[in-house]
Amino acid sequence: MSESASSPLWRPLAWRMALGAGLGLGLFAAESWLLLRSGMVGVDIPVEGPYAALMAAVRPVLPGLLARVASVYVVAGMALAVAAWGLARAWGRGGVGGTLVGWWGLAALLAWERAISRPALFDDLPAARPLLAWLVDHGEPWHPRAVAVVLLLVHAGVFLARRGTGRARLRAALVMAAGLAVVALARVWPESRGTKHPLVVLIGIDAFRPDRLRSQGGSGEVAPHVERFLEDATLFTRAYTPIAQTEPAWRSLLTARWPHATGVRYPLTAESRMRLQPTFARAFDDAGWRTVFATDCSRFHTEGPASGFVTRLQPPRGAVNFLLEKLRYRALGAFADQALGAAWVPEFVDNRALAGIHDPMGYAERLAARLVDEAGQGPTLFAFHATAAHFPGDPVHPFHRRFVPASEPLERRLRMHFAPVSPGAKGGWNRPGAEALYDELLAQADAQVGLLLEALRRTGRYDDALIVLMSDHGESFHEDRPDLAGATPVHGARLSEVENRILLAVKPPGGRGAAPRDVDALVRLVDVGPTLLDYAGLPALRRVDGVSLSPLLRGGDWVPQRLYAETGFTHVVPEVFDAEHWPGAPRTFDAYRIRPDGVVEMGESIHAAVLMEKDRGVYDGQRWWLERPRADGTLRRTCEGDCEGPDALALEAWLDDVRGRTEEGDSRKVAGHVDDPRRPLAPGRVRSTQ
Repeated sequence: MSESASSPLWRPLAWRMALGAGLGLGLFAAESWLLLRSGMVGVDIPVEGPYAALMAAVRPVLPGLLARVASVYVVAGMALAVAAWGLARAWGRGGVGGTLVGWWGLAALLAWERAISRPALFDDLPAARPLLAWLVDHGEPWHPRAVAVVLLLVHAGVFLARRGTGRARLRAALVMAAGLAVVALARVWPESRGTKHPLVVLIGIDAFRPDRLRSQGGSGEVAPHVERFLEDATLFTRAYTPIAQTEPAWRSLLTARWPHATGVRYPLTAESRMRLQPTFARAFDDAGWRTVFATDCSRFHTEGPASGFVTRLQPPRGAVNFLLEKLRYRALGAFADQALGAAWVPEFVDNRALAGIHDPMGYAERLAARLVDEAGQGPTLFAFHATAAHFPGDPVHPFHRRFVPASEPLERRLRMHFAPVSPGAKGGWNRPGAEALYDELLAQADAQVGLLLEALRRTGRYDDALIVLMSDHGESFHEDRPDLAGATPVHGARLSEVENRILLAVKPPGGRGAAPRDVDALVRLVDVGPTLLDYAGLPALRRVDGVSLSPLLRGGDWVPQRLYAETGFTHVVPEVFDAEHWPGAPRTFDAYRIRPDGVVEMGESIHAAVLMEKDRGVYDGQRWWLERPRADGTLRRTCEGDCEGPDALALEAWLDDVRGRTEEGDSRKVAGHVDDPRRPLAPGRVRSTQ
């Protein structure tokens, strides 16, 4: 069917939009059928027992969620149809056939670009695997974009040749050039630099090990934006977290208290077990500051009202979020990965659990704009937790080529590989490959951090802001266990240098000034909050375990500090690392409960067992005192390092003191445990506590 030049445009336009809407709905139906066929949405799982609660929590919100997803397909289908119709009209072929060909051609261009920029969007389609592998190795995002520009220019040339005069062609060219100039200027023109309100920025990079930094023995290639920041900041080279898991670590960070004082001892702690404490974010809010927390992953870490942040930008919490990562509606990753899509379906677009759909760089650009906007409205505390290095660990272009060799299988280059952590585990992976993928993910998180810092520089807010860059924990690749070479890395399973040592760097307002570039005094994650309050001139939190680091930054007197630490609760049973360890709590779905509102929490029956299996320890920079529960019901206490003399005895006494300050029922009341009188031990000696 063809159109006459004099026919009204609205009628064929309406038909083309209807056609596009139908194509979009058809694509949505096809993807839904594939999900149902593969059982991805849980149709083929048992619905008895704990799964019944999961399905009950998800079922009420699922229809509305799917309706919004379907509406994206409809709008995208109409937009593609209108664009295809316009291109076809340039050739005088604006009929249905030309529109259909153009529609699928434009959709193919989008898929081509996304397969290069975010290959995890298609990595589970076996039929597409050979083509995807070639694109991962050889494709560049500019390839499909260049083809799109050429096609647009060809169509524009044909249209002008058929319809326009020389003057019309010139006018069209000038309009196009002006439009391109406006777009270019909008991207580089400095934003408004009005009143500069006080600004505190706290950026956390999940699982960042300090040994990736050039000054700490790394290559310097993993995190160039962090390296540049360190030129203006003081790096604390011996900073440690009290617990190497994100949710309990952030709770200790916010309250400046040890985990047993916060009640958050492991991920997905029940809210009823939290011991509500004042947070530094609440102190900023009470002083009239704007307080914002943002993260792109909330499966095992969310911040609620108790955090003190008034504005919390994070994916939905609980059962719905665990379901979302199974809903691989790929067209969302092609059509909705921008500000409009993030506003309409944020559960998908601003949620890195959705591998391939989530665009980490686009997300960081939107977050950087939000940071600048918040800072322009008043005194602002802005915190961001970047989770790129956490599961599912899908690197995007260009990071998926940076460190992992091209000889590795595609599935291990595009997604974090899971294999059981058990002796002799055959995961098909290897330690160098796992660490290379980890470095690529850190580089991706570093690029996100770079976008935020560059936004501050561009708007003139970088120099006068107090900026803290930190990690919540490290990562263990089982370096001391060759028999675990094929196993998944872990954090929170053992008290160790690789799991508990963290990145911590502070740039005061005005730059480092006279402060040293590196500080090797032992500091803790719980010291961050008191430092922020001190620099902001706000009242300190009372009766906390952390102290302000400002004396180290300002060249004042410093009292040496000690670290208290405990293990978390991971997918790894403790017997893997210690055959005589207390057997630990079960690692099954039954360990958790789902509240009526969909929130997933640790169940009551498992809580005591989780606390019982914890290792605890204290560290002063010279020695560790470690306490581990044994299978026979005793506690084994060991000392590692310089264990002679009064300092060693004082540190052991401090371990007893910290243990004594645990809440009722949380102390280590193992059957038959009676502390022996203290006496000096040779390095590495064990004292029976039976």
